[in-house]
Amino acid sequence: SSGINAEYGGEGFISDEQMDLHAITKNEVKGNTPVLLCCVTGYDASGRVEDMATDQKQALSNIAIGSAEGFSLAEKAINAAAKSGKWVMLKNVHLAPGWLVQLEKKLHALKTHPNFRLFLTLEITPKIPVNLLRAGRILVFEPPDGIKANLLRTFNSIAGGRVNRAPNERARMYFLLAWFHAIVQERLRYTPLGWSKKYEFNESDLKCACDTIDRWVDDTAQGRDNLPPNKIPWGALCTLMSQSIYGGRIDNNFDQLLMNDFVKRIFQAGTFESDFQLVEKIDESGNSLVIPDGLRREDFLRWMHKLPDTQTPAWLGLPNNADQVILQTKATTFIQKLLKMQAVTDDEDLAYQDLDFSTSASRKTSVIGSAARPTWMKNLEANVKQWLGIIPQEDIPVLKRTVENIKDPLYRFFEREVTIGRNLLKTVLTDLRDIEQVCELKKKQTNYIRSLLSDLQKGIVPKSWLRYTVPSGVTINPWVIDFSERIRQILRIVEAAQKGATALKELTVWLGGLFSQEAYVTATRQTVAQVKGYSLEELKLQVSIHDSPVDLDSNSFGISGLKLMGARHEGGKLKVTEDIMSDLVYTKISWIRICDVKEVGKKITLPVYLNNMRTILVETLDFPTDEDKFYQRGVAILCTSLS
Repeated sequence: SSGINAEYGGEGFISDEQMDLHAITKNEVKGNTPVLLCCVTGYDASGRVEDMATDQKQALSNIAIGSAEGFSLAEKAINAAAKSGKWVMLKNVHLAPGWLVQLEKKLHALKTHPNFRLFLTLEITPKIPVNLLRAGRILVFEPPDGIKANLLRTFNSIAGGRVNRAPNERARMYFLLAWFHAIVQERLRYTPLGWSKKYEFNESDLKCACDTIDRWVDDTAQGRDNLPPNKIPWGALCTLMSQSIYGGRIDNNFDQLLMNDFVKRIFQAGTFESDFQLVEKIDESGNSLVIPDGLRREDFLRWMHKLPDTQTPAWLGLPNNADQVILQTKATTFIQKLLKMQAVTDDEDLAYQDLDFSTSASRKTSVIGSAARPTWMKNLEANVKQWLGIIPQEDIPVLKRTVENIKDPLYRFFEREVTIGRNLLKTVLTDLRDIEQVCELKKKQTNYIRSLLSDLQKGIVPKSWLRYTVPSGVTINPWVIDFSERIRQILRIVEAAQKGATALKELTVWLGGLFSQEAYVTATRQTVAQVKGYSLEELKLQVSIHDSPVDLDSNSFGISGLKLMGARHEGGKLKVTEDIMSDLVYTKISWIRICDVKEVGKKITLPVYLNNMRTILVETLDFPTDEDKFYQRGVAILCTSLS
């Protein structure tokens, strides 16, 4: 940053100081100049305007844009406030780009009171009218990048008098909140490893948390200058932080466990000890980050400025190689966008001409036809031939029902799986053969085939093929490989079903290759309950990991292909590791009566997600372990590595 300072603006060009929104609003903006608060997705700057209006005792009208009712309310509010000198804030105006054109014209002709101000909050998008951007004052808001920047922004956004107010312990409470807020927000960059999804943790949460701390500290201190740490109501603060203020946004049970873990670790009396470790082992040398020793805002600011500008994922409780996961995600997204940007050039428009290949002239020579074909069509033909070579061509038999096997929950499940696979295989093979003939100029195109051509030449999986859940944006090549493996498993299922119920039960199943993973787990539970005469509520799932297939009893089933992220299985227990992913070669699941379960030692409950997007939870499994921090490090099990 020193080089940039010297080159462009001298000292202070890059600064940690907060933007003075009040000074800009009062001195740099006129009544007919809208203030555009542009935010990245998931960030909300409206709280800054609301706080400023409260501090200045200025009347502010808040209106959410997005409906016809909102438009009429906005126009009435602007007309009234323009005469009286009040403020108006229109939220989420990016949802109505067409209406913004009318708003810009209205403001251009509007006669306003000198004190009137119009604020527009919006996400950064190219749909905003250019004339409105030119006419307004643009302020861009985004979360700071890095723990240091986040801490500094948080402390600089809170008035010094508020932080240093009695009791003396208040400043440290604010520091703990700033640290917690930085951790919570920074982990969003590592989604789905840091959190399973991008939650909208923002400054509104921070403001509410500050008010909560003030309320409980003031009520407990009763005006005293000092408050013993063990007298602070930590339990109440932890509950409010984890369940309401921040935790209220969370809808994933394992994200909630992670939130609870962070809250309990940070908001505790031990943080007032001088040797309390904020982060253990922040680098390869094993150094720890110790909480600063101070009771004033200035003490904590000095400590923050001494922090390095960049931090490793270990500061957030993640493995240090978590950056590789982010880079892989970005690379995959980049490749997907490149494939979708492939444009059809002018000479490739021949693909959409309705050529009549039924005449003798068109059938005479393939040389002319070959020369007339666009390049992408030739490439697509080669790809189609390759895909047809990968996908099994066998005709999948229909499983036959009998009086006996129809009673078996496992048989009924596999029957549905076979039906889905059989129908989808027929569709895919028919489509690929039609496309092959079109590329060879032997078949006329239809609207359906044109849509297939458009998708496949860009690497997109056609919608008519997506009859089971896959990661969003998955491209055609990995999908074909994955689909082929699924069909091969279907063929093994058919073969086992023909041998009888015993062979079907003892079949090792690739869980990620099923079309409905949750239904399989349910079917195994129903099977055991039916055979043993137990109720479903009496049964509990237990799991064991093996290096090769093992003998199965009547309560057990074999699963293969599971992936363990962030940990390894060693000596019958789970251990945290720096490895991104490891294979669970053979997993034995057993349904045991709850009264017969013997709980021995410490266990950790891990989520089993369908894929690395972590949006679909299939099941939860308990594993023995001697370690902690599995949730902090984002440890989870994946059914498939398809991405």
